[in-house]
Amino acid sequence: MQKMSLPAFGSVMTAIVASLCCLGPVLVALLGVGSIGAFAVFESYRPYLIGATGVLLGAAFYIVYKKREVRCEDGTCKIEDAGKWNKIGVWSATFLAVIAIAFPYLGVAPPSSTNVTVQSKAVVSLGIEGMDCKACAVGIEGSLASIHGVHKARINFEKGSGVVEYDSTLVKPDALIGRVKENGFTATIIEHKKGN
Repeated sequence: MQKMSLPAFGSVMTAIVASLCCLGPVLVALLGVGSIGAFAVFESYRPYLIGATGVLLGAAFYIVYKKREVRCEDGTCKIEDAGKWNKIGVWSATFLAVIAIAFPYLGVAPPSSTNVTVQSKAVVSLGIEGMDCKACAVGIEGSLASIHGVHKARINFEKGSGVVEYDSTLVKPDALIGRVKENGFTATIIEHKKGN
């Protein structure tokens, strides 16, 4: 069991690090902490980390599924394979690694709207630069939605834009741009419709 666990554990950790560029912003948004753009640095290393995950999983499977010759005290030999728990462990590690690597494509998102009663509704369209994947958009949405007075935030990664509905008596557009900047991205106002 111990020989198999190091490559299996390593493969899961490598897969998680490979996906930090996308897992990080979502976790940061859920926790309500800033600087989600810092995770973008992992994007350039993602292919190498995914490759390392594959190598480590391959090593784990080799160790678990290779046949071992066991010498007994009476001089007889028998061939033995890994136990049931070793096989379950390596398949569990594979499942976790695949989930971590596939995370950017799963569309997991925190809620992007709050239960704020809007007295003076305003809508601002933002141009956002610096996003690497959909998870960046998810992180920005969550971060904007956590601002008191924001009713709804929708960020579109493909278009590099976002629309934020907010109460203009509680929030100013500069605060929205500032929040995006705090998260490591650049935002500009494309269109602003002031509230009643």
